[in-house]
Amino acid sequence: MPRLPGPLGLPRMLRHFAATGAGLPADDEVEFDAPDPRVREACEAVRQGRFEPAERLLARTRESGSWALRGEAAAELAGTLLESPGRLEDWWARRPADPDVALVRAEAAVDRAWAVRTGARASEVSAEQFAGFRALLEDAVPVLEEAVALNQGDPTPWVVVLAHDTGSRASREVFEDHLASALALDPHNWAAHTRAVQYLAAKWYGSHEEMFAFAERAAAASPAGHRLRGLPVVALSELALDARLDGDAATKYGPLARERVDRAIDGARALSAARPAGDRHLAAVRNHLAWTMIRDGRPAADTLDVFRAIGRHATAYPWAYLGGAAAFLEFRTGVRAKVAAETPFFGGAVRPPAPGAAETDAGGARRELALVPATVRQVTEAVALTGVTYRMAPLARTGITLVEPAPSQEAAGGRWRSGLRRSLLGEGDLVRLARSFTAGEPWPVLVVSRVADRYGLSLVRARTLVTSHFWDGPDGIPSHDEADAVAAALVAAFPKGDRKRVTAALRAPGRDRGPLDAVLAALRLPALPETYGEGYEILADLPEARLVARRGLGSALRSSLSEDPADPKSELPPLGL
Repeated sequence: MPRLPGPLGLPRMLRHFAATGAGLPADDEVEFDAPDPRVREACEAVRQGRFEPAERLLARTRESGSWALRGEAAAELAGTLLESPGRLEDWWARRPADPDVALVRAEAAVDRAWAVRTGARASEVSAEQFAGFRALLEDAVPVLEEAVALNQGDPTPWVVVLAHDTGSRASREVFEDHLASALALDPHNWAAHTRAVQYLAAKWYGSHEEMFAFAERAAAASPAGHRLRGLPVVALSELALDARLDGDAATKYGPLARERVDRAIDGARALSAARPAGDRHLAAVRNHLAWTMIRDGRPAADTLDVFRAIGRHATAYPWAYLGGAAAFLEFRTGVRAKVAAETPFFGGAVRPPAPGAAETDAGGARRELALVPATVRQVTEAVALTGVTYRMAPLARTGITLVEPAPSQEAAGGRWRSGLRRSLLGEGDLVRLARSFTAGEPWPVLVVSRVADRYGLSLVRARTLVTSHFWDGPDGIPSHDEADAVAAALVAAFPKGDRKRVTAALRAPGRDRGPLDAVLAALRLPALPETYGEGYEILADLPEARLVARRGLGSALRSSLSEDPADPKSELPPLGL
């Protein structure tokens, strides 16, 4: 991870850190290996026992030759079906000799074996795990043969065979024959090439030099702009994970000359710069590129541009080798801190995102609202010192005030103290901000969120996140006890609520807004505005909404001390415009 700044860099980091978040999604908006929406929809239908969407999708990919989407769909559907033992064989019994189901069966057979082995290093895998792994791989052979036979002209089952070859210690001759079969049908198949990079890695059956040379040849033979042009950086990422290679530039890449390393990184950077930010198709290249640039000591500002291009499309690898999802977020934060610390305190500015980057200003990345059982005046006094501009709207005859951050109403740039506050309090995350403005207050705050396509809620009280819940669809239904524990905390904060109804709503399988609305109704809380979840800063359209602008410490204290509680006008929040 990039080194955090020393004492001299700390003031610069505090001043500029917020600016480094431009163009980056919030941490909880990042998704790892997020499937294509069409694949996600098919998987959710399968979880509900409906196979028709999956059958239609797989048939379309086979007929149109959409091999990348076909491979992704087969892999995701296999993983989904492995969660429900017996369902895949029921599907096969209903559609025997179907090429699409045969492909999913082959993927599941190999995935089942690798799940037993796990992704740990060989030295960390037990003898029992290895025995189970090899037995399941042997069982998978006839399933693979059937999938290949039923899918003539399709490279996708051959890609699954390559994964089997790596686990079964297939000879070089056998592996190369299978690779040739895949590439004869699709010469620039990304999945087949990445399987080969793994097989040729030093940790499996090749060497750093052999793996990297293969990637270089594949990149050179691919069309301009094709993602295979970034394959050398995937191989370099694998090499950079070798702890034995370290030291100065002459030794840390083992057999690779410096110019080959530079060519791999610079080629991937050029490929990334030519494609839109957030492009799922290039996500794997960009994630490996970010790691290799960090490992190579490239300028933090350049690496930050790559994280902006990644957007919310993080990939499992290479981060799984480094600690998983937390590693991606920690490295990204480390790069941001380094950029901020290297930016001059006076007269310096963080380089803005490139045109086309999905810019997300502080507080605008999530669709969030807070429901507060307090008056607008009470909430105004509580939020006055948080250093963030808020918009509030009282709900008539309910005793509830709706609150949202209003970053669009803050002056561009601002004083460095604004950056300091955002660095310490969080960049507009309403849950974090609620932890600040509930200090010493008797009332709770219920934050309702939409992050990407997931709805959720979080209960904050007395600076503490008491509980939270997100609806993850049919595959993420909590147990009754887990849901009841969340319901108990919610009803303790809102005593008029019906605990049984809240528990039932928390266990609803949907990912739309319905279960969230049901929880609010069960808690006897008012319904959200109809436009909630569809846009940002939705309170701006309400005539009764008031803006509470960010204020400095002195002005906030003076305002608070000068207001007369007996004056009915003091119930209105001071406007900051």
